[in-house]
Amino acid sequence: MARWKYRFGIPLVGAAVALGAASLTPALTNAQTPLLGPMSASQLIAAVMGAAPVQYSGQLQITSNILGSDASLLSSVGQSVALPEGTSQLMVYRGAGPNLRLQEVNAQSERDLYVNSAGAWLWDSAGSKASHFVASSTTQSKTLSQGVNPTVMADNLVTQLSPTSQLTVGSNVYVAGHAAYTLSLVPRQTGSSISSVRISVDAKNYHVLGVSVYSVYSSTPVLQMGYQSITFASPSSSNFSFTPPVGASVNTVTASQLKSMFQPMTSPTKPVTLGTSWQAVVELPKGSLTKVSSSLGSKALSDLETPVTLANGGTASLIHTELVNMLVLPNGSILAGAVRSSVLESDAGALGF
Repeated sequence: MARWKYRFGIPLVGAAVALGAASLTPALTNAQTPLLGPMSASQLIAAVMGAAPVQYSGQLQITSNILGSDASLLSSVGQSVALPEGTSQLMVYRGAGPNLRLQEVNAQSERDLYVNSAGAWLWDSAGSKASHFVASSTTQSKTLSQGVNPTVMADNLVTQLSPTSQLTVGSNVYVAGHAAYTLSLVPRQTGSSISSVRISVDAKNYHVLGVSVYSVYSSTPVLQMGYQSITFASPSSSNFSFTPPVGASVNTVTASQLKSMFQPMTSPTKPVTLGTSWQAVVELPKGSLTKVSSSLGSKALSDLETPVTLANGGTASLIHTELVNMLVLPNGSILAGAVRSSVLESDAGALGF
């Protein structure tokens, strides 16, 4: 299944995805239960899939707790760690077509992503740096603008996982002041590290207001994306245009260069995938661990590793998080997926380890 990479703060363009996401936390709901008409899971999915695009502005919160109790390891390697951990708040402005703006402001700086039919701008006030992504077509700009759209993320989840999931409609809730249905996906397959995915859907526009991923290792969401506030109205067109300030450093990126930036871990061939849906595991080539180590730090990485004896007697290293597990095989290649370690060890046996 798709990997979860949702984090606005590191970096802005790769935000959210992730995810990509999310049941509702108390911060996104209130104690009241709205009275809504009955809706089956299939009817709710059809409503979301068939809903017309909406224009809006709102404050989106993205939270990740992938490392769980091991999050303290990050303190030993500083704040530059490129891991999806912690909470980010951002303003989202969604206009017609590809028009999108994301804005993150903290005490030190402001970062913005502007997307329109001509391409996109990424602005970082900290270094007065701007990157201009030039799109060769409106379609490419529209594709770029989908990265932090909870509805797109929910559509992808349902499409990929519904055949192997139990889908139910849970209790109605309020999210950011809007009455919403809750769609729950629970794996029918064994071995997944995900216990459920819950999606909140606005009952009026059938726009997704929140997505959360729950792990078998934790009672709280390990990944979630949800609106703290949202207004369904057309934002001002000025939100989607950007001109670099005088003296700013500007880097121009073509469509082909942009595509290469979003490729998975560099490999001349397509990664091998073992299993499907909730049991999907990807085999990464030797050397892939170097990128993880350089981001997290070798000491912190070693603290996450646990020796594992494989079926043939060889020794592998298990890197465990609340969502994704990785098994470093004796030859240096890696098996990774949102699955339990037993699935990775079984796959290792199937590969002859």
